[in-house]
Amino acid sequence: MSTFELNYDDLDELTEKIDQYGAEAYKTINDVIHGEGARLIRNDIALLIPSSGRSWKGKGRSAAQAMPGSFKQKDETLSVTIAARGKWRYLYFPDDGSNTKRHQGNQHFMLRGTENASSKVVDLCIGKLTESFNDA
Repeated sequence: MSTFELNYDDLDELTEKIDQYGAEAYKTINDVIHGEGARLIRNDIALLIPSSGRSWKGKGRSAAQAMPGSFKQKDETLSVTIAARGKWRYLYFPDDGSNTKRHQGNQHFMLRGTENASSKVVDLCIGKLTESFNDA
């Protein structure tokens, strides 16, 4: 499993908002990350999933067609884990590069999709904290 962490230097505005908002900031950030933030991450990952292009009579949907609806999400404190579920768990192999039949692995679409969504998620968090701070 790949781990992605945001660079602290990129989060100055978010940390400033957390300081202004206080202890309730963590609940607000959790709500954003577990809701709309996770949706953005799933969508950005789904855009990068490769399509095999294979088809035959009776073949089901490919992972590229099934996502983002077939991801599972595990909510944790100030984080969310997104993973493929069911018959699409094979996506682990092309993502990390381990022993795929055609050796077309090492694509890191999970990590790249998360990186693509990170600035949007941070902006959402800042927006929600700003709204909450202004409402108080």
